[in-house]
Parts: sequence; structure tokens; C-alpha cells
Amino acid sequence: MSERQVLIPQIAFDRIRNQLDELPHELTVLCWSPTGITLADGSPVTPSEYAPEVGWIAIDTMFSGEFPSFAAALLEPGTVRWVQSCLAGIDAPPLLKILDAGIRLSNSDSPNAGVAEYVLAAVLHVQHHWTERRDNQRSNKWVQRGWSEINGTKWLVVGFGSIGGEIANRARPFGVEVVGARRTKVQDPRADEMVTVDQISEVLPLADVVVLACPLTNETRGLVDQHFLSQMRDDAILVNVARGPVVNTGELLKALDSGRPDHAILDVFETEPLDDSSPLWDHPKVTLTSHVAGAGSGIVGRGDQVFLEQLDAYLSGRSLRLEVRS
Repeated sequence: MSERQVLIPQIAFDRIRNQLDELPHELTVLCWSPTGITLADGSPVTPSEYAPEVGWIAIDTMFSGEFPSFAAALLEPGTVRWVQSCLAGIDAPPLLKILDAGIRLSNSDSPNAGVAEYVLAAVLHVQHHWTERRDNQRSNKWVQRGWSEINGTKWLVVGFGSIGGEIANRARPFGVEVVGARRTKVQDPRADEMVTVDQISEVLPLADVVVLACPLTNETRGLVDQHFLSQMRDDAILVNVARGPVVNTGELLKALDSGRPDHAILDVFETEPLDDSSPLWDHPKVTLTSHVAGAGSGIVGRGDQVFLEQLDAYLSGRSLRLEVRS
């Protein structure tokens, strides 16, 4: 095979076959499945022919549980030069192995719109007392109770990158004032105000909602501790769509029990799946989901387009918009 080889999951191939054919490049598509690797026409690929230069970790491998196996197939030949991931982060062990092997890696912004919609929906769910309303319906109770509008509230978004920007784009039309926090001071038209992470303490006492959307780094690990939580308002809501270790779970539980903040919305945890014995499951001030914030219906189509866009850029020798920089 003289053409450049691209390894993609078989379950995603049919969806983008025509778009791959339309790219202005000579390439050979290798289709991976747990049972082996074939060419696009289904014919087998011998070990001596297997030399992929590019790999695509499609979202399908996450949904099917085949992510680690596919990542191992990318590392096996030692020929892969660039991988496009379906994830926004890079802390998953298979991705760290790819980076450690010196392979170029691009993350994805395909989950971002879903994460932003999740945040808005989850906060509204809490503010509108929907759990109580459903309980009243099941009990045939006619209860007329008002709710707290998000109009006029202030949200602090810690980690104001592409996800934080998407959250702001959806919250501000509801009348929310958004303060974004980043490591360095920047101007960003998507936020009403920008601060540095060092200035968070100035905003925490004023924020009705605090959203964690930052990457997991040495600086953000354990960021939300007793000191952080003690500065929040009694009626505030904490939302974590970043990574579990950004929050010290033990100190969060103590803070919730003491009445500050009022509620925590958690989609990520220090250990996943969350242990059955965790007190988070039944805590009255916790709303939790199983790391699904980005799994909206549009993630598949957006992920396909990110891969095709970045593949064209890579094969053309252009810079990669989403490449992870060391």
C-alpha cells in the first residue's frame, strides 16, 4: 500500500464513507473492529501491510467500551503520527499513552454544546424544584410554589475555554451575568467579565452559580476544598462538568451538610463508576449523573465533522486547530 493509511473504527466508517471519498487526498482507509482490521471493501490487512499514519478515536468507541482496545491498536505498529480524539480532555489513560509515545494528538470540541446545554438544564431543574414537582404529581398533590429565576443571577465559570464559552452563550440570553475565570487575564466577548483564577475569591461570595469547566492539572486538582466552599453563598449551586478530582468530595459533603452551598450538580467523580456505597447517591442536596454531560444527540455528527476537518488539515500540511500542546 503506497497511500497514506487512516485507521478508523468499523462502526463509524459507513457514516463518513462518502465524505472521506470527497477529500482531495489519496488515502487508504483501514477499518478496525475487535475481531480484526480490514480494508474498506472488507478484505483483510496482513501484518506487513498494517502501517497507519493517522487514527481517529470516534465517539462510537466510547459508547461501545472499545476505547482502550482501539487505542492499543493505534500504538501497536509504531507508525501512527497523529490521532484525532473525540474527547475534550486528555487525561484518559489511553490518551496519555498516545502522548507518551510522541504521537501528535488533537482533542475535540464536539462535546461542548452538549455540556453547555446540560449545565443550563441541570441548573434550571434545581431552581424550578422539578424533583419536588414530579413527587407532587405522583402523589396527586396540587401544590403552587414559585421558583427562583436565573434571570438576574451571576454565574462564575471556572475554566473559561471553549466549554465555558458555550455555557455563557446559552446562559446570557436568560439574563445571566457571566464571569469567566482563566489562568491568565484575557478579554472574551462571551463573558460579561473576565478574571484570573487568583481572583476567584473576589467573585465566589457574589456568585449564585459556580460552574467548574476547567481541565484537570496540578493547579486545579483539589481546587474546590473547604476554603473554596466556605466563600460560596449559602444559596449557591456548584456544578462540576470538569473532572472529579477538581472537587474534594469529603469536604464538599461536609459543606453541604453545614448549609453552604445549597446544592451540588455533579457529572464527574474522583472514581468512576461512582461506588454504590458513596453518600453522594442519596444526599438530598446533590443531583448527580453518570459522566454524560457531553453525550447529547449532536455529539456524533459534530465529532465526524471535526475529524474530517482536521484530517484534511493534517494531510494538507496545515496547522491543526485542536492540537494538544505540551
